[in-house]
Amino acid sequence: MSIGDDTLVTLLSEALHYGRELAKVLLIYLVFLGIERAFPAEPGQPLRRWWFNFEYQALSYYLFLFYVYPKAVALTLGALQAAYPTWFGMVPIEGHLDATAKLLLLFVIYDFFYYWFHRWQHKWPILWEQHKLHHTEESLNATTAMRHHWLEDFLRIFFISIPMAVLFDIKPTTVGWLSAALAYWPYFIHANVRLPLGMFTRCVVGPQLHRLHHSRLERHTDCNFAAALPLWDLLFGTYCHPAQAEYPSTGLASGETADSFWKANLLPFTGWRRLWTGARRARS
Repeated sequence: MSIGDDTLVTLLSEALHYGRELAKVLLIYLVFLGIERAFPAEPGQPLRRWWFNFEYQALSYYLFLFYVYPKAVALTLGALQAAYPTWFGMVPIEGHLDATAKLLLLFVIYDFFYYWFHRWQHKWPILWEQHKLHHTEESLNATTAMRHHWLEDFLRIFFISIPMAVLFDIKPTTVGWLSAALAYWPYFIHANVRLPLGMFTRCVVGPQLHRLHHSRLERHTDCNFAAALPLWDLLFGTYCHPAQAEYPSTGLASGETADSFWKANLLPFTGWRRLWTGARRARS
């Protein structure tokens, strides 16, 4: 078999693997779609927005998440650990905690770093332009969970992965288990379901609490940044408790949307150009 044939076989194998992964995602979305249609927080959401999210993710976001991001994490952490070995693993946990305790600890720490990364995304204009695509969703549903620009996960390397690696001596297998444990949570908290958690609302993030984060109402601006534990919002003054049966409309207050494939992919870059142009005009 020639080198060209080997390459073709590899490409076909990767394409089949990617197809299987997308089929899993589509199955998850279909399950949530059934639940959302049965118990909607916002009845009558158009299916075209649901389909647009899947189409965008299949042709853009998931390609980077499945193929580019893992290599970027390995290369970045590998290079830093080789250059500065004493900077990493300040708190040894491998061999000191059992698997369950280790995952719980890392889960809490991950959510802490995610809280601050997410909060900075809303505070700093440069990060906001990258994150804004996620908030242009006017029909919040399970597919919104991965309605991110493909730059999102690269930034998480520096704001979450590297700080966690500096703190803890984490093996790749541990990271794998943690990633698997967190993989399905975003679908749940973005789901278009009427599911109040009652007395547990302050204990764990649910669809109603996170919906307030996506609300277009001014009173909900910059609240509920945590992905799993409202503890961080409570501690740092960004918690907003939903009223009974409160399920506000979602999207940007400005009304800006991104419902085309190319606009979604170019949104951060057009935003950064606008910031750059504004800064130049301010200096002149």
